[in-house]
Amino acid sequence: MPDAERRALESFVVSLPAHVWLATSGTSGALKLTALSKRALLASAAAVNRHLESDARDVWCCVLPTFHVGGLGIYARAYLSGARVIAATWDAGAFASMDEITLASLVPAQVRDLVEAGLRAPRGLRAIVVGGGAFSDDLYDGARELGWPVLPSYGMTECCSQVATATLASPELVLLRHVEARVEAGGRLALRSESLLTGYATEAGFTDPKRDGWFLTEDRGSVDGCVLHIAGRAGEFIKIGGESVDLSRLDRIVAGLAGDGAAVVAVPDARLGFVIHLAVETRLDWAAIVRDYDARVHPFERARRVHQVAEIPRTPLGKLKRAALVAMLRESLE
Repeated sequence: MPDAERRALESFVVSLPAHVWLATSGTSGALKLTALSKRALLASAAAVNRHLESDARDVWCCVLPTFHVGGLGIYARAYLSGARVIAATWDAGAFASMDEITLASLVPAQVRDLVEAGLRAPRGLRAIVVGGGAFSDDLYDGARELGWPVLPSYGMTECCSQVATATLASPELVLLRHVEARVEAGGRLALRSESLLTGYATEAGFTDPKRDGWFLTEDRGSVDGCVLHIAGRAGEFIKIGGESVDLSRLDRIVAGLAGDGAAVVAVPDARLGFVIHLAVETRLDWAAIVRDYDARVHPFERARRVHQVAEIPRTPLGKLKRAALVAMLRESLE
């Protein structure tokens, strides 16, 4: 990080006490710090504990990095409930043998590891909150068949982790009680909560993105009572020959076929607006993946080209870094 940028960011950290600062990067790649007050983190923790009915008898397993809210939030919940936390590095076999744990948070790639290995859940495990990426229906069903009590969730750094989380009875996303949600222009979701961020800090300055207490997300969706339906990222809806296409839906299809070893790329096209390419890691059978993908999508969503890559760029939590992938493929796309 350049010295000038580092000094500018450090000045904001010093000027705003009782906050945790988590680093994120925007589409430009420039560093951005998200300021979360300790009060906001604990409000989120209390809401999640209430949803999971967690108390001092619980034992959390933390295999997520604590520089993301997915891992950090576990410790906030345990602080309030008195639960114990076991920190571990990810190993599917070791995780499946941890009979003492009752709660955990995982990303879809970790759930896939468990399912592909055919591992069954420990007897005492009550719930696994799953977030941080596309969680396909096939993966959900496969996990439940093996006894894994997975709860799909929707959340973000800006709200200190979970906004809506499923129950064991249904994969529907239920708004947690500390969050209000509404739909604004363009179908984008807005949130109001005591767990919202204080603001963002970049080299250019400190900004509070909330308006009248509401934070406008980048996600499109709908609200039906206390149930939240996520349609996808606002910036990930494209037009192919006049047809609206949700890239996040295609991501879920690819994830169901190839886990984290393949990804969808929308490539500009002079006639159709966009066309779909697939990037597939060289370790996988790309022909089989493309065949199965094409069989599951509309004709206009089929892959026009396949790019074989050594590794799909992802965040530490397994989220696709689509801009980085496009940059990686730029030479072959031109």
